[in-house]
Amino acid sequence: GGGAASSKVTRGGGVTASEFTEVRTAGDGSGTTSDLVIDAEALRRNEAVSFDGDSLTDVENLALLVEGDEVIAGSTLGELGDAVLFVNSDLYITGSRSIADLELPSVISGLDDALFTLRGYPESNRQKLLLITISRFIERTAWIAGDGTLRSSFQRLSRLDDEVGTREVYERVADGGVETHLYGVPDDVPSGIDATVHGGYTPDYTDSWFVVYRPPDGPRPVGPEAGADIKRGLEGGVALLAVESEPRVWRGLWSFEPDRVRAIHRYIEQNL
Repeated sequence: GGGAASSKVTRGGGVTASEFTEVRTAGDGSGTTSDLVIDAEALRRNEAVSFDGDSLTDVENLALLVEGDEVIAGSTLGELGDAVLFVNSDLYITGSRSIADLELPSVISGLDDALFTLRGYPESNRQKLLLITISRFIERTAWIAGDGTLRSSFQRLSRLDDEVGTREVYERVADGGVETHLYGVPDDVPSGIDATVHGGYTPDYTDSWFVVYRPPDGPRPVGPEAGADIKRGLEGGVALLAVESEPRVWRGLWSFEPDRVRAIHRYIEQNL
């Protein structure tokens, strides 16, 4: 069967998730296992969720935003990947597109200010691409602002160099005038970057994923009428906080709401 990342949120509307899913079992006796899988044919028959795959294996590249049994939105991992590539190449390297060109995939914009759970079906690491896309969006916001504060966790500080393009992103953000703080287990403390490094071994370091941009004057209310999400982040601040509650299952939120941005930033500043 195929797989997809599912995000459970507190929202309303959408189509019935059970139309697209079924439980399949494998093995026998004590070795029997059950997986929730996505029915690609059912997805293709329903226009409420964007899915253009031509084979059953293509459904592994779909992320669904789900509340209870309601599908709110769907985005392909290709769309999420394009958003990440936009930040890594077109913005930081070529500068070939403007601020307004990036539209966040619907499965991410639909998560704004909602508590969510990210889980792979079957269990996988693919759901992390949603967290990576949101992280890149916040890093991009800080880089464009050129001031304020950015605080980011890596679980392990060696990931700054392990993940393609990450060091370059943070070098550009820090060199651009943003007060930059990096957090994680100090397995390989980064050098040669104008950032403050915070190392530790508590669950706040090992199990959390956060990226928080705080404008120089602090978070403030900026409504959707401000226009693009990037403008809301520039003017009011934006934060992502997720905790790995069990292997490859993340629970958290991302938000422009000033009280949430302020509370997350203050906790990190005072406790890590």
